[in-house]
Amino acid sequence: MVGNVALDVVIGLVFVYLLYSLYATVIMEIISSSLGLRAKNLSYTLKRMLMDEKKYTSNFRERSDRLLNTFMQIGGRAANLTNSNLYNAFLKQPSIKYLGSGGFNNRPSYLSAENFSRAVINALKTDDPDISLLGRVEQGLEELEIDLDIATDPMQPELSETVLHIQSLLDEANNDLVKFKILLENWFNDTMDRSTGWFKRTTQMILVLIGFLLAVSFNVDTLAIIDKLSKDDDARDQLVKMAVDFSEKNGTAIQTFTATRDTAASALALKSRLDSLQIVKKMLEDDIKNSQTILSSNWQIPDLLKYSLKKQPPRPDSVEVAYTTGNAGTVYLLVHKSVDPGILTRHLSDEAANGKIKVHTMGYKMAYVFSWEHFWGYLLTVLALSLGAPFWFDLLNKLVKLRSAKAIAPESEGKSLTVAATVSNREILNRQG
Repeated sequence: MVGNVALDVVIGLVFVYLLYSLYATVIMEIISSSLGLRAKNLSYTLKRMLMDEKKYTSNFRERSDRLLNTFMQIGGRAANLTNSNLYNAFLKQPSIKYLGSGGFNNRPSYLSAENFSRAVINALKTDDPDISLLGRVEQGLEELEIDLDIATDPMQPELSETVLHIQSLLDEANNDLVKFKILLENWFNDTMDRSTGWFKRTTQMILVLIGFLLAVSFNVDTLAIIDKLSKDDDARDQLVKMAVDFSEKNGTAIQTFTATRDTAASALALKSRLDSLQIVKKMLEDDIKNSQTILSSNWQIPDLLKYSLKKQPPRPDSVEVAYTTGNAGTVYLLVHKSVDPGILTRHLSDEAANGKIKVHTMGYKMAYVFSWEHFWGYLLTVLALSLGAPFWFDLLNKLVKLRSAKAIAPESEGKSLTVAATVSNREILNRQG
């Protein structure tokens, strides 16, 4: 029995993590789409490929720019890159320019390797009609190098690493245009593999922030949830039933969501992901409300609290808090038992009026979350949500199957004992006969 209780507590907790992880993912996708984070990530990737790193004379300045670059790359900018001539010429190519929406975020979110190689060649080639295409590309590289030599920026490198790299690809192609295109495409694909990792790190940082905001907004304290599920049989049974139903009824939609890879190379993948998120969002709204009701995890702290000048009769779900005001003397407040009286009294208004006293709810919530007693539960929640919805969905499915197997096992044992007893009785009768 103890083992089943422990398993049910884990299932309930994992289900809560899944709900809020999915909700965080929905918010993440809204932010990503609204701010064009994929387009900015692609823009930064192209800058890394087609621009050069600055030449530093100060180690401190170099480290500062690299640190700044960690945050600037989220917006598609770079603090430690220079020589933007090739990058700007690349963006002006029709095959690139018209991939953008034409709106405020007028940058493409996705780019194929073929479009990249074509745009690089067109950006580099000169207008000389008397030489081959590769010859015009090589001529363009020489002119680009000359432009860099006459530049007045003291942080420009003496030799462009980008020009040298493209020249090495030209040499490796050995005057074969098809091979040169393939080499450019391989370069792009290799870089985009790393770019996907950069984008995931960016979204991971944002998810941690979203996880914190959700934990505070919805009062998702891991330690409090474990305590509630361990002691409250009804709450545990209800939440486990929700988890099992959620896993069985919504499995297809969740699997579609978890199977859609969030890469920076597929527009169809993004559309499929957003469609599945809309389905998940509709499922989440009621489930989150129901789980909060079961766990009594809503912030039980209104903006205004009624007070009495006399002590009030106790209630099962409430505690009485005495507080001294500036104009009404000592008053008595009945608050939900989940409210911390010590923290509450530090966030009440000094003045009482019309039988009510104002509560600084945001200050109370932040003080409650960051108090030594409660902080660790919220920290565990944030860390859990950062693992992502796919992780918790897979774990929930495994736990639900384990629970079902445990429920079937006793029935099988009971049937075996019944059969054995029947056989034994027949043997006794046969002997007597």
